Amino acid sequence: MSDFHYNQLSAKQKKIYNSLFEAIGGRRDGFNVDTADLREVSPAYEAFSFDHPEYFYVDLNNVKLTITSPGKGKAELRYFYTPDETAHRKKSIDAAIGKLLDNRDFGNADVLGRIRLIHDRLVRSVTYESHAAVKGMIIPDALTIEGVFLRGSAVCEGIAKAVTYLGQKLGMDIPAITGTATIDGSNYVSHAWNVVNIGGNYAHLDVTWDITLSTPLKFTRYDYFCVPDVDMREDHAFGGYFPCAHDMGLSFFERSHRLFHDMDSCKKYLSEKLKERSDVIYFKFPDHSVPPETAVKRMDDAITNMLRLRSLFMFDLEKAHNPTQGVYFYRILKRL
Repeated sequence: MSDFHYNQLSAKQKKIYNSLFEAIGGRRDGFNVDTADLREVSPAYEAFSFDHPEYFYVDLNNVKLTITSPGKGKAELRYFYTPDETAHRKKSIDAAIGKLLDNRDFGNADVLGRIRLIHDRLVRSVTYESHAAVKGMIIPDALTIEGVFLRGSAVCEGIAKAVTYLGQKLGMDIPAITGTATIDGSNYVSHAWNVVNIGGNYAHLDVTWDITLSTPLKFTRYDYFCVPDVDMREDHAFGGYFPCAHDMGLSFFERSHRLFHDMDSCKKYLSEKLKERSDVIYFKFPDHSVPPETAVKRMDDAITNMLRLRSLFMFDLEKAHNPTQGVYFYRILKRL
C-alpha cells in the first residue's frame, strides 16, 4: 500500500482514515467520528481511495455523514457488491492483471523500464471514458481499477489508481496525485495522474492524457511520460508534492534523443528520418520564444519543404501536435 495521501492529512483526518480502514475490513456499514463536519471526513475518504485502490468495491466518492450528537457523527459506508460478488470480481481483476504483467520483460527491466511497460500496456488496452468524466455521475467503476481491468475503460481517477496498483504489484510506489489540467489553456478541470520515483529522482506520469493522444492515432505516445515540473505546469496545476527536477534524463524524448532546443539540431533529426523513409516522425522541440501557433507553423513549413526537396513520391501529412508541450507528431501518408 501507499501512504502518500495519508501523510497529507491532519491528525483528525488520519484518525478517520484509520477508522475507515477498520470498518471496511469488518465490512461494517459505518463508523463513528469525532466531528459533525463533512469537510473533515471527505478528505480522509479521498485519501484512502487513492492509497488503497484495491478497495474498488466500496463507494468512497460519495460520503454521507449523519450527525449523532453535537460535534459527533456516523460516517456511512456503501458497498457496490455482495461479499460473493466482490470475491468474484477480485478474482477477475487478478486474472486480468496477471495477463497484463505476464511477460519476462518486466523481470528483465529496470525501474524506468517497468514503468514504461505499465504505461504501454495501459495505453494500448484502455480507453478514456469521456461520458463518465463527471465524478460518479454515470459509471462508478470508471473511477476505480475495476473499470480499467474489467472493462478496459475509465476516467483519469481510475487510470491513475490502476497505475498505483500495478506499481504496488511490482514493488514500486507510484502514488496518484490530484490537481487540475487544461486542454484549451484557460479552463482548468479536476484531474488525476501519477508521480514516479526513479533512483530518488521524481517525474510526472499522466497515462490518461497519453491514452487520449494515442488512441485515435493507433500509436503509443509519451508526451506525459516522466515529465518534470517545469513542463508539466504548462497544462497542469498542482501543489509542491515532489521536486520533479528538470534534466534528469527520464523522459521518453530525452532517452530516445528526440528532444531538441535549437532548430539546426531539429532539422538534422528531420533530415535523418526522411532519409530513412520513416512513416512516423515524433519528437519534442519546446520553443517558448514565440506563441505556440507560430512554432507549429514554422515546424510544419520546415518539414513540408524538406519533404518536397527530398521525396520522390507524392505525400499527405497527418499531424497531431501537442503545442503546449512542444511535441510534434507527423505521419507521412504516401500516395501515387
